Amino acid sequence: MTTGGDERVCAKGRKLAVTYIDTPDRRALDLTEAGLCEVPVLGFSRYRHAVTPVGTHRHAGCLEIGLCLRGALTLLNNSREHRIMPGDLYLNKPSDIHCISASPKGTIVYWLLIREPQRGQPFLRLKSREAQDIWSRLNRLPCHVIAKTDAVRQAFAHLFKYHEQPAGPYRTVGLNTACVSLLMGVIDASSHKATITHSRLIDHVVESLREKPERKVSLDDLAREAGMSPSLFISRFKQITGLPPVHFQLACRLDKAKRLLAETDTPITQLALDLGFCASQHFSGHFKRAFGLTPSGWRKRAAARRGGGFKG
Repeated sequence: MTTGGDERVCAKGRKLAVTYIDTPDRRALDLTEAGLCEVPVLGFSRYRHAVTPVGTHRHAGCLEIGLCLRGALTLLNNSREHRIMPGDLYLNKPSDIHCISASPKGTIVYWLLIREPQRGQPFLRLKSREAQDIWSRLNRLPCHVIAKTDAVRQAFAHLFKYHEQPAGPYRTVGLNTACVSLLMGVIDASSHKATITHSRLIDHVVESLREKPERKVSLDDLAREAGMSPSLFISRFKQITGLPPVHFQLACRLDKAKRLLAETDTPITQLALDLGFCASQHFSGHFKRAFGLTPSGWRKRAAARRGGGFKG
């Protein structure tokens, strides 16, 4: 997890380069010492201020599972960007090159690394066939899962709860049970995503907002486009995208702003107005909270990566 520690590559052996820490805002716990050798790191991160992103890396031999509790993350996984919102899951497979490119102030995340099952070695007290089936299902999941994740959140909380117990068989069994529940919860959450009704109707609205996020539309207008009542529309829209319609439109506007800042020399004030913001200050505030940089800072960084370019 790119949360400011030293973790880079999880080697195929039992060693893992990581900084273990236990503070109110950052916890990186070694569960191998508590009898759960399959989980070298259980983490909790609370960002009280924006942090400098850690560079791209991978965890060879380990799968990373994260759950956003509050705020938002911008995850870059194999060169594809994902906006991880509250309640969303993200998975970085052992071969995935990834990093968290933005961690705004106020973001809170649960995360862990779990080792790949090895033939002939125990894995969460499961039979070999059971362990391989769970691992296979996890590795078929998408990087970003938007679904009902209450069970996963509860399982993370139980892992921390049992870690606080005195050393002994009860603690180990509790950790093991919570970990199995977490993995099953992740798999089940992804399966639930496919059962959401009205997805085609919502998809049409989603695509129209992505294509033209600057257009001024009311909630009633969007619900009418989907052929639903406003209350049903909000519920289904949030199930599919993870966000209420107004927040989704804002995210689309900010994503479009990133492209325009990097690809054009449009003045920032004009760009803000073109995207539907009432003022450049309003736009700049939202942009910095989302990506950790001001619009001018983002433009300068994009220009530097190109070796020159537009002036902010």
